[in-house]
Amino acid sequence: MTEEKQQTKTTEPTTEPSELEVCKKQAEEYLNNWKRERADFINYKKDEAKRLEEAIKFGNEVLLLEMIEIADDLEAGAKHQPENEGIAQISKKLHDWMAKYGIEKIKVEGEKFNPAEHEAVEGSEGDELEEVRAGYTLYGKVIRPARVKLINK
Repeated sequence: MTEEKQQTKTTEPTTEPSELEVCKKQAEEYLNNWKRERADFINYKKDEAKRLEEAIKFGNEVLLLEMIEIADDLEAGAKHQPENEGIAQISKKLHDWMAKYGIEKIKVEGEKFNPAEHEAVEGSEGDELEEVRAGYTLYGKVIRPARVKLINK
């Protein structure tokens, strides 16, 4: 009878996974985890490259704001002494240089009040804007809002 028991034991299907199947599942799990980590690392590198690019692009913002103050002074000098062509030429060169490096003047004339670009210093309601101080953007980001008067017409 012991031989019969041994034969029935060996012919019955086993429900436990074999060692090979366990190893295959574990290897597949490790591979999937590695793939996820690899994708996360690639995304991290892309994000870091973008962050570094932004830091380089906007890193000189403080310096550029000081240059804008100089541009304002030159414009004021050109308005008060229109016969002095030298000031006007220097002002134009400075504005051309600023445009070359992504600094653009915010348009005020003919625009509607936009709180993201304009700062109202006089008037609370109005259809038209009058520029008090020029505003500027750096690569589309407002670095100094334009100060404006709101005028009813």
